Amino acid sequence: MPVPRARLVGRARELSELEAALDDVRSRANRTIVIAGEAGIGKTRLLDELTSRADGVTVLSGQCADSGSGPVPYAALAGLLHGIVRAIGPEAAVAAAGPAADALSAVAPQLVTPARGAGTDRIPEVFADLLTTFAAERPVAVIMEDLHWADDITRAVALRLARTAPPGLLLLLTYRSDDVGRAHPLRVVMAELDRARLTTRLDLGRLGEQEVREMAQDLLGASPDLDGRHDAGLDREALADLTDRSEGVPFYIEELVGFLGTDLPGTLRDILLLRYWNLSRQAQALCRVVAAAGPRVWHDVLDDVLADTSGGPGQRAGAGVGPEPEETAREAVDAQVLVATDIGYTFRHALVQEAVYAELLPGERRRLHAAHARALERALVRRSRSVAKLSRIADHWWRAGMLDKALAAAVVGHQAAADGAASSTAVTLGERALELWEQVPDAEAVAGLPHHELLRTVAEALRGATRTSRALALAHEAVAEWPAEDPVGLARMLAETALVAGQGGSDEGPELIDRALALVEPGRDDAVRGQVLVLRARHAMLDGRSEEAIAAATAAYDAGTAIGSDELASVALNLRGVGRIQLGDPDGLAEIEHGRELAGDSWQGLSRYYINGSDARITLGDWAGAAKIAQEGVAAAHRYGASEGSRFMIEGNIIEAWIGQGAWAEAADWYERTVPLIHDSVYAVYLSERRTWLAMWRGHVEQAQAEARRRAVGWERFGRLEAQIRSRTAVTLAELALLRDEPAVALEHVSTVIAPGHVLIPLYDLPPLAVAARAISRVRAAGQHVDDAPYRTVLARCSHWPTFPVWSAVFEAELGTGPWTTVADLPGPAHLRPYALYREGSRLLEAGDRGAARSALGSAVAEAEQIGAGLVVQHAKGLIDRAGLAGRAEPAGPGDAPASGSAQDVLTAREQQVLALVAEGLTNGQIADRLFISAKTASVHVSAILRKLGVSTRTEAALRAAR
Repeated sequence: MPVPRARLVGRARELSELEAALDDVRSRANRTIVIAGEAGIGKTRLLDELTSRADGVTVLSGQCADSGSGPVPYAALAGLLHGIVRAIGPEAAVAAAGPAADALSAVAPQLVTPARGAGTDRIPEVFADLLTTFAAERPVAVIMEDLHWADDITRAVALRLARTAPPGLLLLLTYRSDDVGRAHPLRVVMAELDRARLTTRLDLGRLGEQEVREMAQDLLGASPDLDGRHDAGLDREALADLTDRSEGVPFYIEELVGFLGTDLPGTLRDILLLRYWNLSRQAQALCRVVAAAGPRVWHDVLDDVLADTSGGPGQRAGAGVGPEPEETAREAVDAQVLVATDIGYTFRHALVQEAVYAELLPGERRRLHAAHARALERALVRRSRSVAKLSRIADHWWRAGMLDKALAAAVVGHQAAADGAASSTAVTLGERALELWEQVPDAEAVAGLPHHELLRTVAEALRGATRTSRALALAHEAVAEWPAEDPVGLARMLAETALVAGQGGSDEGPELIDRALALVEPGRDDAVRGQVLVLRARHAMLDGRSEEAIAAATAAYDAGTAIGSDELASVALNLRGVGRIQLGDPDGLAEIEHGRELAGDSWQGLSRYYINGSDARITLGDWAGAAKIAQEGVAAAHRYGASEGSRFMIEGNIIEAWIGQGAWAEAADWYERTVPLIHDSVYAVYLSERRTWLAMWRGHVEQAQAEARRRAVGWERFGRLEAQIRSRTAVTLAELALLRDEPAVALEHVSTVIAPGHVLIPLYDLPPLAVAARAISRVRAAGQHVDDAPYRTVLARCSHWPTFPVWSAVFEAELGTGPWTTVADLPGPAHLRPYALYREGSRLLEAGDRGAARSALGSAVAEAEQIGAGLVVQHAKGLIDRAGLAGRAEPAGPGDAPASGSAQDVLTAREQQVLALVAEGLTNGQIADRLFISAKTASVHVSAILRKLGVSTRTEAALRAAR
């Protein structure tokens, strides 16, 4: 029976919060709100109420869906994209997505021409760019519902939007809290959002008895009396029964209220089927057909299913619906069981669809799934091919029990999902295909590929989903099955297995590479041999076995030259150059540059140059040169549609250059936005370590300690394979141990530089030596003897390296055998100078020279505040306070710059950039966009500028800039 809709009951606080968020985005702020609650609790109803009040705000909505075997790929993203196209048109939508718009072909192939290798893992970034452009013209609310059914890419889009939301965008995320268990991937996303304090969370609870009464009275059409109260149309017994049966869940109240006075059902399933049972037999049959479709069904596909006669005489899929399906559908819609849309039918609530689906008899279920599969296959001719359609076809055949067709469709869907970066779908369908293989006669002919090749592709999908343990197991199975008559293919498979092993923290890579090389001796297939040699060089280089890396890279270069492959030769030269630099030969840069010339337009060669070329300059202390190369690499990565892994590594080198130069606030913003987007991988190890180190030196010590504890196992696992990771994590863990006053533990972390068999790599060994000296000094201060001679021996062997002067000066100063003033005067990473000034101030104070100590400590505070080295600020200010130096004349710090000075005299280079934009009249948000920083960081810079210039308004600051 149709019922009127009740007023929103019991959600006044939540609605007020949401309306405030709408006001914020109308004022060009951004907000993210997560709405969580059990099924039927009213999440969608609350959003409906909000959107009815969203005057002046464009609402875009997308809903995730479940196919029964996993998420429907990109379901919510397709809805958002449809809304954008409806608002501004297809051409404008594609233009707004930017140069990587072809990545949208996986979501909407009818909008963008599908292009293989279009960088579909860039969908999160493209959606962020698209919505940023869209929101620049109007305030917008982006609704992403039912994230408990989201695929990997959709979750990544939600996380990126929350972290990079532009001004004027309200992001509303909903999910069923009762469907998100401990192992659910959405928990990781929500934890990251909570940790970064990016969201407001609204948890919807069940209604109380009075709220149940109010809702029931509304649904029954009761009118208020003169005092504004509803009449007594609901007696106490009926109310108690309704409250008990519904348990305060609004959806169940709606379902039950029309049946008061009757014997109410006792189970949830029966409650959900009340309206269904009151339909005619024909309408019930139609509802069962729709339920088998999944979350929704297109009109033309439903027509095909109803007309399907493939089941044989008397087995028509639409049997029982009657001769007039549209009238039958109208009955189901009027009864509020189904909802009709422009494109098809869906159930009023997913819970009802689940309950009706459970009503299907086994034979009926198989027939309907087979009919839906056939109808969708025909729809592929009429509509664009998409991952979502292919995955649903595969699911229907599987549920129909037609194993041969299920296998064939699973393989096709798996391959399409892998090409479309829908990793969770690729894994689900790939694993299903492997499960079906043994059950289908002549499976290879049905699947269209051999079993070992299927194992290879599923392993690759699992690697993409960061399920490296399972990926490695399947890769080994593929190796074991690979036919002996295909040695070249086996060599490729061994190399891929070695790559998976490395990314999973396994040390078996070198052995696998050796086996691969034995299969492709010189002359058999030099292209494959060259690629395997490159992999050997890379493994050796990462592990610090530089001479082995150089030898393998030289062999790869010879193979590339022999077959005329500049791409192969380029990568080989790059790796050989890195190997030479590791051995302490800065001339390895020349080979890296030569590799860049050979790369031409090959992204494989260019990406190696942008990553390793910029990293090499960082190790040489050339931060400006490193940033320049990496910034060129970011632009090129966008043009080539590079993978996220490559882009993260290139961007990460820009950030490291910023750290070296002292742009710490911008670096911290980038890590906060980026690290949570990265799955467990070697990229996550590199970036999380740098993020932790930076947090520590910025003064967020407890946060850094917690992050290090959380990441320790992964750091150790990958550190066994990569020398750079070993070195960096050792330094970070040792410095954190020193902050916990555990110098012996700190020394243990960095003592690997003197371990027997340690291979000297100056660029990696110098920073640990400096920390070792600090730890030795602290251990000695505790009354224990430590011999520093072994460390000095290693230090002397690094004397030819360009950054040796500053690190050796730190080493001597930490041990008390050299002056801190030397450290302060030498070029080095930005944090070393304020740290050295602090240590020099401490020394002077101990020597009794309070005036000089006050000067040094004041300078340490000023310079540390300038880059954001909060740890130095805390220590230096603490020493000033304890020594009673506060309040005396000290050098002017950033907050004490005289108003009479010029802007150039008192502002940092970055602050001068910001001031110039202030003078142009730009807002903080516009400044943030122009400088690629967050609006919060821009605001901090503007506040510092006003303070330093001694002015109170942006206008006054702009006038000072003009002097």
